[in-house]
Amino acid sequence: MKIVIADDHALFADGLKNLLETRDYQIVGSARDGLEAFEMARRFRPDIMLIDIFMPKCDGLEATSLIASSFPEIKIVILTSSENENDVFNAVKVGACGYFIKSFESDKLFEVLEALENDEIPVSPGLAGKILSDLMSGKINVNDQNALTDRQREVLSLVAQGKFYKDIAEKLGISERTVKYHVKTSIDKLHLQNRNQLINFASRTNMIERLSDDKNN
Repeated sequence: MKIVIADDHALFADGLKNLLETRDYQIVGSARDGLEAFEMARRFRPDIMLIDIFMPKCDGLEATSLIASSFPEIKIVILTSSENENDVFNAVKVGACGYFIKSFESDKLFEVLEALENDEIPVSPGLAGKILSDLMSGKINVNDQNALTDRQREVLSLVAQGKFYKDIAEKLGISERTVKYHVKTSIDKLHLQNRNQLINFASRTNMIERLSDDKNN
């Protein structure tokens, strides 16, 4: 498994690199800011990226958004000191598949990496509790198109127009596999059951008309 670490604190990044290498993980790069993280994603195409939120030039949330939209096959885990709920929600919205506080134990990190290998989505237990609490209290609107990236909304618009995945891939210059990934991710983010519900959502929210207007303006 190839991993890139993005953290501007050299001591922490070097310690994390050494820890992971003891378990035979391959660290292919170490970035010190968000732009460098994006470049390493493009260059190395790692399986997983461990990204801090607080970095210069381009913070971890911006970097995650850029990487997730350009390389959706890369699994991104936010590894940071922030326990701010908005950071958690925003990280998930822009494409992170996990969010952990740096103070958690090293054994837990290996459990996270194993979960990612099995396509599970790990979140720190304490933070998961906060998210669940806000969901139940109605503070978070999970059925909200703002949870989608611009690329996911673009794909959804074309799906709702009845376009085949192959045609969407050709139109957007991406692979058919990436189109399928965006559709699945959109279904998960909006807490829907299937592709038909996704299409109904796009029609109900007038997403197609709005995207068309945006392009014409």
